[in-house]
Amino acid sequence: MLRCILTLTLAVSITGLGLAPLLADPGYADYTAWADWPRLRFGAQAGLASSYDRSGGNGDYSHYEWPEGLIREEVPATVKTIEGPGVIYRFWMPHLTANRSFDVRMYFDGETTPRIDTTSDVLLGGTFAYFAPPLVDTCAGGQVCYEPIPFAEALRIETVNKELPESGWSPDRHYYQYGYLTYAPGAALDSYTGTLSPEQQTARAETVDLFSNVGQHPAGESQTAVQVTTQATPIAAEDCLTLADLSGPGTIRRLNVRMDSATDEELSGLHLVVVYDDEATPAINVPVGEFFGAGSLRAPYQSLPMGTDSADGFYCYWPMPFRHSVRIELCNTTTAAIAIDSGLVEYEPEPWPGAGPLAADMCYLHAERISDIRTSGQIYHQMLSADGRGHYVGNLLYIQQDSWSFSMLEGDEVIVADAAAALNGTGLEDAYNGGYYYNWVGVQPDEPEGPMPQSATRPLSGILYVHREDGVEYARADQYRWYIADRIPFSSSIEVKIENRYSVTGACWTSVAFCYRQPPVPADPEGDGDLDLADFAAFQRCWTDQTQPCLDLFDLDSGGGIDLTDFAAFEASLTGPW
Repeated sequence: MLRCILTLTLAVSITGLGLAPLLADPGYADYTAWADWPRLRFGAQAGLASSYDRSGGNGDYSHYEWPEGLIREEVPATVKTIEGPGVIYRFWMPHLTANRSFDVRMYFDGETTPRIDTTSDVLLGGTFAYFAPPLVDTCAGGQVCYEPIPFAEALRIETVNKELPESGWSPDRHYYQYGYLTYAPGAALDSYTGTLSPEQQTARAETVDLFSNVGQHPAGESQTAVQVTTQATPIAAEDCLTLADLSGPGTIRRLNVRMDSATDEELSGLHLVVVYDDEATPAINVPVGEFFGAGSLRAPYQSLPMGTDSADGFYCYWPMPFRHSVRIELCNTTTAAIAIDSGLVEYEPEPWPGAGPLAADMCYLHAERISDIRTSGQIYHQMLSADGRGHYVGNLLYIQQDSWSFSMLEGDEVIVADAAAALNGTGLEDAYNGGYYYNWVGVQPDEPEGPMPQSATRPLSGILYVHREDGVEYARADQYRWYIADRIPFSSSIEVKIENRYSVTGACWTSVAFCYRQPPVPADPEGDGDLDLADFAAFQRCWTDQTQPCLDLFDLDSGGGIDLTDFAAFEASLTGPW
């Protein structure tokens, strides 16, 4: 009876707990609502419509939903039909391809007349409707549009394929990617109309301001945050320096490390370590240089969540909620002392303005570093493999090979969430919003950084160092890409990998992949590793008992009592993935 009463009460209160797929302003608010970046997206599923080679080969162009196969004739084509509600968050093409004026037509909710009827050079050139910089941008051989395009029921994207020769390269090869999310039926989404309401104009202006002021905190300054500072100090060999050791609940809003004169060896030897709730395994254990994208000829940069160019040194603005505790350390893995100039951890004790209590749907930031040397016959570099619930938010990738060729950039990114259909990319540089080997081939002279740039950085993606030199058997590419509004949700598992089959044997691949993961629900009174109705009976008893042993088991949000928030977390784990 209590379970029925609690479930009914939960159904009434679920919106207040943040457990429904509410989309008050889908698209723009997904950037500006910084405190929600770690929050689970219920009922959401990511998709990618791209021109990848369905046969598994490397001809990642001029493939469509219909007609099937590699299309060489000049014919109308259906790029993708998507059942909604949903939002197109990203549209990308190589700059050279976009300049060929491919048709871009979008039909909404079963309509027979397209609401968007333009060409790729107009839309990605920033002259279509209100689609304009900085949400439409050109960088390193690629052009990308981050203007959200919502649809209430369905969306059909059409184009016209251009005639291709039977063999050889052609500038009319059609490379494209449309990244989108679909939401649970009933999500309150209004389809694109071509104009923005006053409220949407305000939301867009806030997003433009965010993109135009990278390097500043996405949530602005806080009057309630607490700062823990560390002065210049050496860290002894094989020793750790604690930057912060905090009791929760709370949210870390900023992390800075300054190492102005550090060598590459020091940036590689000093690890950033983050441990939540006294877990045995750190959620983050990554060399400082690779975590922030610093050193080793890499350009100083500023992006929305991360960067190396600030008055306080390297910065991380990813929100990092924690329920019970968090410990942040710098650990020296070398045999010599390493000095830092300063450290800073800024956090909000809960509750704090705009956030409310730390809900059961808030996730912890994790970073997974994987480094390997390509062996003969190896096909993929694994970037992330994780179980549980959460969402993937991007990566930094560092590659170098003993070859003059940029062949390593031929590899496609592949993302599989919950063992569902894969999100298949069209090339490594495409995954980072570049194109044609980052404008080193198929050169577009009107690029902002010009032909053959060694660096080009933007709020959500960029190249930190790209280079090859005539007569030298060496090529290198360091890059980053963030998924924020388009973060990729998973309810049971996530796999992120990228093809390295086209790089030479012995090529070095190192990645740092970032994701948010919901911490496990610790309430398992039976101790059998399985949450079932017997465990629920224990929860039912503790609902009225509220003694310390019960709090230890079921006070999942550390709120000092067992309430509906704790029930929401327990109920979700009891009944399976959201």
